[in-house]
Amino acid sequence: MALKSLTQNDQSAVAKLLTAYWAERGLGEYGQEWAEAYLVEGHKKEIAADEFFVYEENGEIIGVIALVTDVSNIAQIRDMVIKPEYRKKGIGKKMIQALLEKAKERKIRKIFAFVLPHPQTVNAATELGFEKEGVLKSHFAEGEDLTIFSKFL
Repeated sequence: MALKSLTQNDQSAVAKLLTAYWAERGLGEYGQEWAEAYLVEGHKKEIAADEFFVYEENGEIIGVIALVTDVSNIAQIRDMVIKPEYRKKGIGKKMIQALLEKAKERKIRKIFAFVLPHPQTVNAATELGFEKEGVLKSHFAEGEDLTIFSKFL
């Protein structure tokens, strides 16, 4: 028995295996053709949208935030950064509220974020109706734990 890289000759059989598994889980909309493209394109095939938004005041860009949506209508809030001199002024909360509205317009079912353990950030997530789902230990950097927060829309 050995683990090997997928080859072009494997694609049809593996696509059948994937579509059968997805159908067992009630995800029958992903057929053979989609599965074969998925095997060629990789996980980027699952990304339905990858959008960046900026937050401005008086024409000045103060922050950036991204919304990455997959084909199952689950989205992740990513890359939220605010200029240091504007932090701790409620701007992050405003950005997330605006992003939640965009997510609702796009019929997103669930949204989640990896949150650094800053009290103001955690409080804002909770106030906006997000619930803690878990913790990722030393995820992006050694000793930097992230809390997973999510919300159904």
